[in-house]
Amino acid sequence: MPASWIRRAAAATAASGALALGAGALAFWVVDHGLPSVEGLRHYRPPQVTKVTCADGSTCAEFYAERRTWVPLATLPRHVHEAFVAAEDGDFYQHQGLDYVGMVRALWRTLSGHPQGASTISQQACRNLLLSQERTVERKLKEIILTRRMEKALSKTEILELYLNQVYFGHQRYGVEEAALYYFGRSAKELSVGEAAVLAGTVQLPERINPVTSMVKARTRQKYVLTQMERRGFITREVMERELGRPILLAGPRPPRVGAWYAEEIRRQLLATYGEQALLSGGLRVDIAMEPRLQAAAEKAVREGLEAVDRRQGYRGALSTLEPARFEALQAHLAQRLAEAGRRRPDEELVADLRAVAAAEKAAEPDEGAEETPAETPEGEAPAAADELLARRVALRPLEEGMRLVGWVRTAEDKRAVVELVGRQGELTLPSVAWARRRGKTGKLSVAPRKVSEAVAVGELVAVRVVKSPAAPALLQLQLDQEPAVEGALALIDGRNRHVVALVGGYDMGRSAFNRATQARRQPGSSFKPFVYGAALESRRYTPASVVNDAPEAVRDERGRVWKPQNFEKDSYDGQLTVRAALTRSKNTVSVRLLEAIGTQAATDFARRAGIRSPLPDNLTLALGSGEVGVLEEANAYATLQAGGRHAEPLLLLQVKDADGKVLQAHQASFEQTIDPPVAYLTTSLLKSVVEEGTAVAVKELGRPAAGKTGTASESRDAWFSGYTAHWVATAWVGFDDHAPLGPGETGGRAALPLWLSLMREAERGLPEEDFEAPGGILSVHVDPATGLLAAEGEGREELFLEGTQPTEQAPPSGTARPEEFFLQDGQ
Repeated sequence: MPASWIRRAAAATAASGALALGAGALAFWVVDHGLPSVEGLRHYRPPQVTKVTCADGSTCAEFYAERRTWVPLATLPRHVHEAFVAAEDGDFYQHQGLDYVGMVRALWRTLSGHPQGASTISQQACRNLLLSQERTVERKLKEIILTRRMEKALSKTEILELYLNQVYFGHQRYGVEEAALYYFGRSAKELSVGEAAVLAGTVQLPERINPVTSMVKARTRQKYVLTQMERRGFITREVMERELGRPILLAGPRPPRVGAWYAEEIRRQLLATYGEQALLSGGLRVDIAMEPRLQAAAEKAVREGLEAVDRRQGYRGALSTLEPARFEALQAHLAQRLAEAGRRRPDEELVADLRAVAAAEKAAEPDEGAEETPAETPEGEAPAAADELLARRVALRPLEEGMRLVGWVRTAEDKRAVVELVGRQGELTLPSVAWARRRGKTGKLSVAPRKVSEAVAVGELVAVRVVKSPAAPALLQLQLDQEPAVEGALALIDGRNRHVVALVGGYDMGRSAFNRATQARRQPGSSFKPFVYGAALESRRYTPASVVNDAPEAVRDERGRVWKPQNFEKDSYDGQLTVRAALTRSKNTVSVRLLEAIGTQAATDFARRAGIRSPLPDNLTLALGSGEVGVLEEANAYATLQAGGRHAEPLLLLQVKDADGKVLQAHQASFEQTIDPPVAYLTTSLLKSVVEEGTAVAVKELGRPAAGKTGTASESRDAWFSGYTAHWVATAWVGFDDHAPLGPGETGGRAALPLWLSLMREAERGLPEEDFEAPGGILSVHVDPATGLLAAEGEGREELFLEGTQPTEQAPPSGTARPEEFFLQDGQ
């Protein structure tokens, strides 16, 4: 070969090499341009869940964009991170971030039609933290460059810590800590070798290879990981065989969390203070005052109390109807779904909840008064297709006693009706529908059904509750059910520290997130009277023994309009009454007379010092609770009376820390003596009489000292009961969101007090019986109940007074005439 040819070939080769190097350098520059810095990874913290901890130490709420809790690698047992190294990157501690042999092997297999990954733990960490998940050559080149830089900037320990806290494990769990809590019910630092191997095997295909989705696949993958751990010398063969011989025990069913209303209130407060980013990704650690046991009792009290009120309102009828032919077609599709689900969940008996069907049929009904037109089926579309689509929207639920669902009435006779739940059938008997009286056009309720067929009819879609579930093929025992239209709220406060231990804002947060305990303002009716009476006592113009006149009165307001306050019983007036008797019987006329005497400003000031912050009317209707207040607000004002006149703000949020444990805010009750203790105690004494012989005598069922006041707003639009024991303070409210009347006979004592009492039974359980402690400045004197004057020897009853306000004049002996001047008229 001529030398010139050799020189030309060499020159061409050199030029090609230079061109290739130049192209490579240019490609590197293009790829490298704008790459993120790896230095920030030293202090990087991925998005973390904000965890809310209740008073009993349990986690009661979580807020997150990604459900992750950061754990330092140093807190984990060695076998935990060794399991992930064995599963994902056996040479992790030997290579410098890239497995070149593996990359070549993966490329060859990909070109051969068998794609295979070759990412090291470092590459996975780099990709998860700094890059996207797209599969392109450019992204792969960036990954290689950044991985090498990351290996130089961080130690292996730091890289592994980032990886374990970033990686996804399925079921919306990110990081090894949340995965351990979800799958095994324990922290990652408590994982056994076998459990660590299960989690390490999950990250390959987290939604498909995990012990919840597929135990078989999880067991197979666990075996691979344990084998790799033994081969790498991380564990002995004995340990491997021992772990392979153990079953994979998952965390048991988690009890449903209580406190959705409470958690939402906390979420709103945190969002307002820290913003959405910190709330959902900042890993805040939040302590709240809620006690789950009492919160569950409060939710149960509201639920059952509103259901009782609703049943007194009458039965509103079936949710919708479905022709038998339509139901049979739908049932065929549902039966197929149940069979498929049964094969996947053989340990559960499933039934169909036809709620979605009822909603669809109701939506298809023509508007009342609208011209009815026949339904049209699009040309070429099979009617069965719509039934199949509807069947797929039906929820299949595990059968359990107490569950509520919607069924289809197959037969309806005199003594029973058979209800179809597809998976099972149930029966309604006459006692189970006896409450279902209907309200006529005049508003009057009908008599109770005398036949089951008078309550339900064939083809109706009705709400039922499972009372008893005997083994198939026996019929389930059902009760006709109805979701209340009425709403309610309940708040429970520990008076010693003002912790709000329970808070319920409605019947079901699923249908409305509006919190009626904190966001609503309603007329408290007579439950506001303690602040009027307290102000009257504080004025020292009135005592519990002062005699006032319960009689009709016409009041002229500043505009010249005449107002005639009436008692709840309308034309029932008792004449001369003591202040104590007047509050016990909740006499409206007396409250107005007291307010007229002391002035609205005095009562408003007293209420403000107790804790009422809402605007109040500056007229005599204030005496009847015409202003609007909140449930939690009124509960806390009553707590001031319970605490002997010491006021503090109610506390839901106790402490907030950031992800590193730094305290961002902390709260405890800051008490201030806003009402003199003797005045507060004397007001409590009056409220004890309401419980002992007045409108709240049902509270005596508690069997311990209690004080409280019922309230019923105009036309029974709002029903209240606020009261307290020596331990707890609570307020209950019942009403309609649209301010509709609750109906005849629905008072605070009948509608709201049962909610309060149900909760208090649980709250007081196991606590000692305690009475309210009298402060100094209170005198006990025997008085004549008719005049309020000192009783003759051996007569009268004991009454309490602020020191210096006790009577000094003797009442005439029993049986003698009582001149008019002996009466303490209107506090004079």
